[in-house]
Amino acid sequence: MNADINTAPQAVPQAQDQPVDAVLLAQQARRRRARLRFSIAAFAAVFSIGWLAQTMLAPEMPKPVLSAKPAPPHAAIQTQWAGLAPMQRSHASDMLVSGDSLAALLARAGINAVEADAALDALRNEFDPRRLKVGQKVRIFTEWPAGAAADTDAARFAGFDFIPEPRQRLIVRRTSHLGFEVVKQVRPLSERFFFTDTLVSSSVYEAARGSGMSPNLVVELIRLFSFSIDFQRDMREGDQLEVLYTRRFDDNNQLAEEGDIVFAALTNRGKRYAYWRLAHDDGSNGYYDDEGRSVSRLLMRTPVDGARLSSRFGMRRHPILGYTRLHRGLDFAAPRGTPIYAAGNGTIEALGRNGDYGRYIRIRHRNGYATAYAHMSRYARRLKKGSEVRQGQVIGYVGASGLATGPHLHYEVLRHKKPVNPRDINVPPQHALEEAGLEKLRNAQTAIGARINALATNDNRLRSLPRRNLSTVQNR
Repeated sequence: MNADINTAPQAVPQAQDQPVDAVLLAQQARRRRARLRFSIAAFAAVFSIGWLAQTMLAPEMPKPVLSAKPAPPHAAIQTQWAGLAPMQRSHASDMLVSGDSLAALLARAGINAVEADAALDALRNEFDPRRLKVGQKVRIFTEWPAGAAADTDAARFAGFDFIPEPRQRLIVRRTSHLGFEVVKQVRPLSERFFFTDTLVSSSVYEAARGSGMSPNLVVELIRLFSFSIDFQRDMREGDQLEVLYTRRFDDNNQLAEEGDIVFAALTNRGKRYAYWRLAHDDGSNGYYDDEGRSVSRLLMRTPVDGARLSSRFGMRRHPILGYTRLHRGLDFAAPRGTPIYAAGNGTIEALGRNGDYGRYIRIRHRNGYATAYAHMSRYARRLKKGSEVRQGQVIGYVGASGLATGPHLHYEVLRHKKPVNPRDINVPPQHALEEAGLEKLRNAQTAIGARINALATNDNRLRSLPRRNLSTVQNR
C-alpha cells in the first residue's frame, strides 16, 4: 500500500510537462519566422531607397547613338596633295650676302617673278623676310614629273626652305599653279659636352678660341671672370684655363647652335677661380663658387671686351689741354664700334652730349654707386633717360666724340657722387646660396666632375699640360 501511495504522484508531473515544451517550441518558431520576415523587409527597403535615389537624384546621361557607318580612316596625305601627280625634286643652295634680300636671292636663282612673289606672299603671313641676316642659307627646290628628265620643260619652282632659328625650319612649298603654303618644322637637337684645358700665352680670348670655343661663348667666359679678375693687369703667361661647355647638333650631326658654359676655372698667379653653373627653381641659371657665392657682383670691373687700358685713374697731364688735372676714371682703347656694356643693373640718369665727354651715359646703381661712360660713337637703340638697364646689356659703342685723341671708352665709378678708382672697388656678391641651394650645388659639382673625368682622356688633352687628378676638381 505504501508502494502505491509513493508511485502515484510521480506520474502526474510527466503528463503536465509535455504541453509546456510544445508551447515553447511554437514560440521559438514564431520568433524565427518574424526575424526572417524583418530581414527580408529591411533588405527590400534598403534596395528600394537606393534605386529611388539613383533614379531621382542622378543626372540623366544621354544615350549613345550608334551609327552603322564605320569611322573614316585617317588620311594618308593631306587633302591638297591627294590629287597631285607624283613628282621628283632637287634643290640648290644659296646664301644672303650684304645688301641682299630673299626676293633678290630667288631672282638670282632664275625664279619667275610672279611665282617668287606668290611664295613670298605666303611666307609673309608667318614670317617677315626682312628679319633674315647676311649669311642665311636658303635651299631652293625644283620639281618635275616622275620618270621625266630633270631638265624637261615641265620642271618648275617648287618652293624653298631655311632655318631662321636653330630649333625651327620654315618650308614654303607649292600646292597649286600659284598656290604656296608655309610649314613650320621643329628641329630636335641633341646636346653634347666638350672640355678644354689649355694654357694662356697671350690672352684668355686667344687661348679659348685656340681650343675651339666659339667667339660668343668666349665673350661669355670673359664676362664670367671679369667680376673677379682684371684682364688688363692680372693675367700672366702660363695661367691655366679649364672650361666644360655644350653644343647642340641636329639629326644630320651638324652643329645647330652653341650651348652653355657648365663649368669654368682660371688659375691666375697661382690662385684658382672656379665657377659652376646651377639651375634655379624659376628656370633661370647662375654661376657660383665653391662656397655658394654668386659670381656676379654689383659692378663689372671692365665694361668693354678686348680693350687695352690706355690711361689710369689719378692725376695726369692731359694729352690735349696740356696741363695736369685729375683723371676721374679709366680709359680703355678699343676699335671704333666696340660694344660697351652696362657695368651693373640700374637706371639711366643722364644720356646725351656732355662737354669734353662727348656722347655720355651715366647709370645709377644700388648702394650709392653710379657709373659713367664717355666718348661714345653712338648709343644703343631705344635707350633714353629713365630707362632701366641690365648688367652686361649693350648701352653704346666705342668712339672718339668730345675731347679725345682716338677711339676709346672713358669709364668712371662714383660712390655717393665722388669718383673712385674702378680697380680699387670690392663690392660683395649679389647673393649667396642657402642650405638647400648648397646641396644642389654639391650635386652639380659631383656630376660635373664625373663629366670632366669622362672627357679628359689622353686623346683630347694637350700634351703640354701637366697631369692632374680631376676627380677632385670641385675641391680646388
